[in-house]
Parts: sequence; C-alpha cells; structure tokens
Amino acid sequence: MEFKMDEFVQLVRKCAEQGEALGRMMASAGTVEPMYLYFRPSEPGKPGALFLVRDSAPVSPGLQLATGEGLRCNVPYDNYFQWVYDRSKRLPVLAF
Repeated sequence: MEFKMDEFVQLVRKCAEQGEALGRMMASAGTVEPMYLYFRPSEPGKPGALFLVRDSAPVSPGLQLATGEGLRCNVPYDNYFQWVYDRSKRLPVLAF
C-alpha cells in the first residue's frame, strides 16, 4: 500500500505543478477564471492522470470532471497540492 500512496502523491504533485504553471501564465496575461480538476482513469497496469484545466479551455477526449468546484485564482500556489489531493483521493487513477 505504501507504494500506491507514493504513486498517488506523485500524480497529485505533477497536477499541482502543472496547475501552478497555468495559474502563473493566466495571472501574467490578466486572465481571471477558475481551473477545474479533471482526471484520466487508470487502465490495467497503467496509472491515470490528474489535470487542472482553465474554465475556457477545451477538454481533451477521455478526461472526466472530478469535481464541479473550481480552483479560484485567489488560492495561493502553495495550496494547490492540498486542494488537488483533497479532491482526488477517491478517483480511480491508481493502476492495479
């Protein structure tokens, strides 16, 4: 189980870092819109993925909305990891 927790933390960390980069890009462009958490479910032997997608961006095929709660632009970047972690704990993103 320890291995799976490490795998999950890595998925969350990668998503939080991707979201932080997107948030910084939006802030520098003066874009004020929430980001939403999407996931790609795992497949046998292959882990899924987590993504933050800005509200106005198209969503890639195969991604599913994890929560209707948006990550608002006033949330500090340091809080992105915990925000994603709390909302993705029950998502089917770990490979078995």
